[in-house]
Amino acid sequence: MNPAINPEDVEQFLRENPDFFQNRPALLAALNLPHGGEGAVSLVERQVAILRERNITSRQKLVELSEIGRENDRLLKAARQTILALLNAVDRGHATLIWSEQASGTFGAEMGTLIWFGNAPQDEGAAAVARQLIQAAGTFSGPVTAKDMEALFGRGANKGSVAVSCIRKGEEIIGALTVGASDTERYGPKDGTLFLDYIAEVIGQLPACQ
Repeated sequence: MNPAINPEDVEQFLRENPDFFQNRPALLAALNLPHGGEGAVSLVERQVAILRERNITSRQKLVELSEIGRENDRLLKAARQTILALLNAVDRGHATLIWSEQASGTFGAEMGTLIWFGNAPQDEGAAAVARQLIQAAGTFSGPVTAKDMEALFGRGANKGSVAVSCIRKGEEIIGALTVGASDTERYGPKDGTLFLDYIAEVIGQLPACQ
């Protein structure tokens, strides 16, 4: 102990402030104290409780990371299978059909579609909605209105969420790859579009889709 600090002053302070450690679990966990006697819960017992809580939290994070790893492995395999299937496309219409099947089958998405943009400055319907969603960053993931869901997937007017990646031919955006769900929280801003971007990039390079 620092000789400039009077142990009696420390003791008096703690007696006058019995809740001092209440909001300082890190400090409490760092203390090295013998087990207390009868009466109130000892600091050692409190330390054990804190360490147990931290252990539970660490295990929960490990489980979450494991689940994320398994999901990424699944998506990587799905992306590989989808790309192999798309290599057989003979034209844009065929590629659209292949993606629709792969999105719902291989990826397990509720719905999916490949949208081609026209040469006109202002597209209509699905193309117009897709352009609007990706205009800021080239990708989009999040909730959309019932009107947008119906335009993109031709389903009933129910709101939901979508993930969209642009398809590029050089610097030109020629289409959009999409997946969607009736659950408004299925695709969110934090989910990202990494695997969708990867497939969209491959589609943009396919001779059948030029």
